Amino acid sequence: MGLLGEMLVERGAISVEQLHTGLAACRKGGERLGTYLVDYGFIDERSLLEALAEQHGVPFISEPTLLEFLRALDNGVLPRPMLNRLRVVPFRKVKDRIQVAMSNPADGGAIDRIANYTQLHVEPFVASDRTIELALQHVKDVLPVAVEAANEDLLTDVIEEQDGYTWSDLWEPRLKPEVLLQMHSRPRAAGVVMVASFPGLVPVGSGEGKQRGAKVDNTDLLRRLGAASTAGEVGELLVHYAAQRLDRLCLFAVHHGKVSGWMGRGLPLDAADLRSFSVFAEIPSIFWELEESDRYLGPIPGGPVDDDVLKVLGPPQPNEVLVVPLKMKGRTKGFLMGDIPGQKVPDSVVDEMVPAARAAGEALTAVLHGRA
Repeated sequence: MGLLGEMLVERGAISVEQLHTGLAACRKGGERLGTYLVDYGFIDERSLLEALAEQHGVPFISEPTLLEFLRALDNGVLPRPMLNRLRVVPFRKVKDRIQVAMSNPADGGAIDRIANYTQLHVEPFVASDRTIELALQHVKDVLPVAVEAANEDLLTDVIEEQDGYTWSDLWEPRLKPEVLLQMHSRPRAAGVVMVASFPGLVPVGSGEGKQRGAKVDNTDLLRRLGAASTAGEVGELLVHYAAQRLDRLCLFAVHHGKVSGWMGRGLPLDAADLRSFSVFAEIPSIFWELEESDRYLGPIPGGPVDDDVLKVLGPPQPNEVLVVPLKMKGRTKGFLMGDIPGQKVPDSVVDEMVPAARAAGEALTAVLHGRA
């Protein structure tokens, strides 16, 4: 895990002089480096989050997306005092996993405490300090107190925060029996599976190691697509490129007359849900919007197939989605769908993604020549 400042300088996001200014502010004010770099206008928050995600090897979550999830959350997951102490914000439960926004996803102690309390696998997402602070204020407004104050955390908190205990005090049970039962061995923090494999194409595993790395521009994308040797590599490259511009992504493959989930990245995708998505291409759906066009930008129209697409995307429902086709020799062989929850997709992103999808289609033609 490299140093954040060095990573930002290597990317060209900030200058050495700006780094020194930020570090000086850190020594004087005590906040994190990224906070000062954003405050001084040296870097925007999304660029900071991309660097933090690369540094920690976890996905990032932006302020609008996190707040959208919290608005949809109807039950407290952790008690407020615990949230305030750990500076974390749980925002979604998926089966046996809990997704948590953290400014420091390397804080193993906080992850342990959350896993112990919830008995769920923890998926950390990195967020800025400012976003965590705003989200905590929102949590105070919308979430009920989950348990009594005496049950707010594990026994270690009681010992750490109180002074003047005698030895007999330390042996005196201060939590209810049901809370003490929560202290058995915790689930481990979950690895974030961001990619689904698709039958008939090369399985790509989690793909996380390949997808992390310096930001890919148009030139890099074309060079890497030209060197790809499998359909899986092409898909990963396109998804990685798109994930630096969109917060939530699904890549669908068109195979034997069906549109099926292939791979995805971002919030709040679940690989199993994406893998299970498969519909006949002739059934009316959002994918029909691409029959005579190289893009679709707008809301998901509605209908049985589109409802299934919304289920794959999960909450919050997108304001608008961008869908671009991947074509091989004029035939559509896939669709890339992405959005930014709570926001519209900028025109600049649309202008980048259309040629990127076209290049990915050409790369697929090269690696699948004779098998299309």
